[in-house]
Amino acid sequence: MPSRKDVFVNGGIYHIFNKTIDKRRIFSDESICRVFLDVVSYYRSTKADIRYSRFLKLEPFIKRQKENEIRYKKYFKVIVLSYCLMPNHFHLLLKQKIEGGIIRFVADTINAFTRFYNILHERKGPLFLTQFKSRRVRTTEELMHVSRYIHLNPYSGGLVDSFEQLEKYRWSSLPDYLGSVDRGLCDEEIVLNMFDGEKGKYRAFVRQQAEYQKRLEQAKHRDELLES
Repeated sequence: MPSRKDVFVNGGIYHIFNKTIDKRRIFSDESICRVFLDVVSYYRSTKADIRYSRFLKLEPFIKRQKENEIRYKKYFKVIVLSYCLMPNHFHLLLKQKIEGGIIRFVADTINAFTRFYNILHERKGPLFLTQFKSRRVRTTEELMHVSRYIHLNPYSGGLVDSFEQLEKYRWSSLPDYLGSVDRGLCDEEIVLNMFDGEKGKYRAFVRQQAEYQKRLEQAKHRDELLES
């Protein structure tokens, strides 16, 4: 991964997103989505000191020990605040815990997932753009809005037809925020604390902007078609 000009600071929160190089719809396959999230869960830990492919092949007892180790928050290099997988791109909202945490986490995650995908599909070469995009979240208000933007992506992008379907979208952290599942991947408290810890308030906040964000996305898509 080429060197970057971005400076990621410890304690800083960043919106990270990247697309496939050829608009390949890799996250339309549920099994692929599961693997990607498993890789994200694995590499957020500093204890992920062997390749994910080798980790999968460990003896069951040793593998369970490793799984327990990588779950400890004290070993995390990044904290995942929210995420969303779309057919040809992903969004992650991350808080850096250690120096170089985000760069290392994203590189390891993309490299491991690309190796898996390439072996599965008998292909070679990169899967995602070489430079992922990042934007620092600097204020409490911005954090609320970025979290909402990420969670609304499946609706504004037309993957689901209603807000009720969005609440059940399996490949975002919104169901975790609303309490219908607990996959153990996200730390929802940082955002939910801005809503007094009340999931209902957060749900109303997300829904409030749903139609507006969808109209913006449709207008953006029309502009892109006109320019092409």
